Amino acid sequence: MNYYNYFTEIEEHFVKRRGKHLLISPMDWSLIATWREAGIPLHVAIRGIDIAMDSYFARQHGGSSKVNSLCYCHDAVMTEYAAFMEARVGASSTDMHTASVVSEADSDEKGEFKIDEIAGFISERISEIKALPAKLYAESRLEGLHRVLARLEEVMQIREADRVDSEAVERDLALIDDLLVTELRGFIPLEEMTEWEKEAKKELTIYKKRLPKETYAKIFENFLRNKIHRKFNVGEMSLFRL
Repeated sequence: MNYYNYFTEIEEHFVKRRGKHLLISPMDWSLIATWREAGIPLHVAIRGIDIAMDSYFARQHGGSSKVNSLCYCHDAVMTEYAAFMEARVGASSTDMHTASVVSEADSDEKGEFKIDEIAGFISERISEIKALPAKLYAESRLEGLHRVLARLEEVMQIREADRVDSEAVERDLALIDDLLVTELRGFIPLEEMTEWEKEAKKELTIYKKRLPKETYAKIFENFLRNKIHRKFNVGEMSLFRL
């Protein structure tokens, strides 16, 4: 299961269960990212969503209101993941090998990103970074951006490979994106960053009530990261954005 499919399948399933054909919010995408980073398998996340939605509709008794956020399902997803992990305690190596084979087969069925697609995506990010208005930056402060470009050029060596491990590339891009955001954050006026933080708190009110502090903090940070990318017109370093 590649990175892109994990997100889109959860989105499609949640939208279908919700019964309201609107795409989920950027904040919900960030929540999906926390599930994936926690190692929650797709089928476990789907089962948790089903349990949460079944419970919701049972209480509504045919009411017309809708679940507006995926965070409504978070507790159920985490409960199902805990049960999944508990059931795996003591599993034999044969069982684990079988699960691995099934996972690989699923990945092959869904398909992986092509080398030229990834190379083209990275090339676009390189061009965007090089096009950042030079007048906004003092030369002495460009060292971090030069490091970002150098590391992207290293990843671009995949063009010479016969096949690519898209998960490994995604991990590399995530680290590079962290470096990029850190550098660009330093060029944002304090007043503007303060306004973004106020906006984030307002947008994330529903999340703060439902999610653990660590998860809330990650989504909050992702909100600011998205603002930084948009301000400087540089795409996020993630194959999901392909």
